[in-house]
Amino acid sequence: MLISEKLYLLMANKYQKPEAVMSAAGFGMNAAVLSDLMIAGRVTLNEDADSQLQLIGAGPCADPVLAAPLEKLEKRAATSLGAAVKIPSLCNVRLVTDSLAKQGIVEYGSRTMLGLGKERVHVLNDQIERQIRTDLSAEIQGERSARISDSAVLSILQAMGIAQQVLADELAPIGASQAQERLAQIAQESPAIDAAQRAVAKMNAIITNERVIPPASTGLKG
Repeated sequence: MLISEKLYLLMANKYQKPEAVMSAAGFGMNAAVLSDLMIAGRVTLNEDADSQLQLIGAGPCADPVLAAPLEKLEKRAATSLGAAVKIPSLCNVRLVTDSLAKQGIVEYGSRTMLGLGKERVHVLNDQIERQIRTDLSAEIQGERSARISDSAVLSILQAMGIAQQVLADELAPIGASQAQERLAQIAQESPAIDAAQRAVAKMNAIITNERVIPPASTGLKG
């Protein structure tokens, strides 16, 4: 499962309306799809201090969720990580929900605003989200090493300032005072067994230590 799909499902559970995820936390979704592109071997970070993105690989991208942002990045001469995260709708959330719908995880319902707005998104299979949360809980508690995709999700939630809201149950055993320290530790310990994972690990470290991702709006359920 893509990092952007995992992040969407986690946040959709906490926002009053899943379709509001992008407007409330679009920068985080942009960061997630950049991580997906890194794992797919299409984008990496240079070794310089300015953290410029470099396009790698060649040919069309088969996954629509990744093809759309890759096309946007290809039109830019040079882009830093911080600038890329802020590209409007770099992550097309409709393509994310389309992908989840094809997997039978969500479905589209009636449109908002008297039939003129966006289609509502209904989560059909919450077992997927529960498994994601089970995995994250085990990694937070140190029961297993965090996978690169999970460390990316945790780093993005922490950078947006909503980790303790979105992962309230998962972080509860270690307490609020230790949560930030533990999430930062997981980011620093991100697995990096190949070039793609090293790029994501570097990105995790950057976004947890620098103000790269603007905070999400506070449209979360209590």
